[in-house]
Amino acid sequence: MKNNNKNITLFFVSLFIVLFLLLLVYIKNGPVSISVKQILDTLFPNFFNLDSSTTKIHEMVIWNIRIPRLILAFLVGGGLGLSGAILQGLFRNPLIDPGFIGVSSGAAVGAMMAIMFSNVFYLYLGNIIFDVLLPLMSILGSLITTFLIYKLSIFSNKTNIMTMLLAGIAINALAGSIIGLLVSFSSDAELRTFTFWTLGGLDAADWDIVLIVFILVFCAFLVVYSIRNKLDIFMLGDTQAAHLGIDVEKLKRIVILFSSTIVGVSVAFCGMIGFIGLVTPHLVRLFIGPKHTYLIPGSALLGAILLILSDLISKIVIAPAQLPVGVVTSLIGAPFFIFLIIKQKSKIGYAE
Repeated sequence: MKNNNKNITLFFVSLFIVLFLLLLVYIKNGPVSISVKQILDTLFPNFFNLDSSTTKIHEMVIWNIRIPRLILAFLVGGGLGLSGAILQGLFRNPLIDPGFIGVSSGAAVGAMMAIMFSNVFYLYLGNIIFDVLLPLMSILGSLITTFLIYKLSIFSNKTNIMTMLLAGIAINALAGSIIGLLVSFSSDAELRTFTFWTLGGLDAADWDIVLIVFILVFCAFLVVYSIRNKLDIFMLGDTQAAHLGIDVEKLKRIVILFSSTIVGVSVAFCGMIGFIGLVTPHLVRLFIGPKHTYLIPGSALLGAILLILSDLISKIVIAPAQLPVGVVTSLIGAPFFIFLIIKQKSKIGYAE
């Protein structure tokens, strides 16, 4: 027990150290070169007094561009890691990704409709809602698909997890066909906008968006962490959990609602960012085990680190241009997903 607690403490301390160092590197690197002294002078102007050559441009870049983008990466990455952890617990399957329940594909349909029919929305709604049309339509699409999948998975007032997974696959296929139909009628400019949106990115980051995402993700984290012990009991099976006093159906609804909210808002503001929700919970289990008391914050923290690192790589690998962050996360996550499949096969005796 002491060794296990020591490993858990070491794991979280290591993550915080890596996160701190990554924050400095992230703020420092970009099209505008900023030194560590300039960063410290900007963040703590009356504390260090390092007499560096900090200018208004440096302050503007740090406060209005890099820090909002950094915080958004932290929140979205943490949210996706958290969502993956609780969904894998819900399905009792480490290969489940938040995208499996159809939220991302539904958000993509909403985004495509916002892009293609933007003129119609502008005509009837004007500037009041036009500036946030794409994220609003994405959130609406994700909510509709979540509702459909949840309704399809209910039998005799009980949620069937396997049916939910199959419904998610069906809704993903349906959403893909709708997107294909819309793409066939779209212009080159609309297709280009949608393509870059689906590749994922944090370019839309500003303080207003950061505040919205913070409220939703933080509230979801508090609710999910409050049911951490129930999730551990739920892993024993529906019948055993019910015998131990757990309201299984309520627990399933909470997990579905808050994981869908996190994924929906993440996709709405940052596009399609894959594999964070798949990779992080599995890595955390490898280091500190499956107990949700540590798995939930560990997955959130590691997810934040992975997305910040991916965004940093996307900014510097072909600077001054940048790669879509979703491309980088997929390049990291896809090989790991293949590794998980091979490992699962070896466990059940199919690997040679």
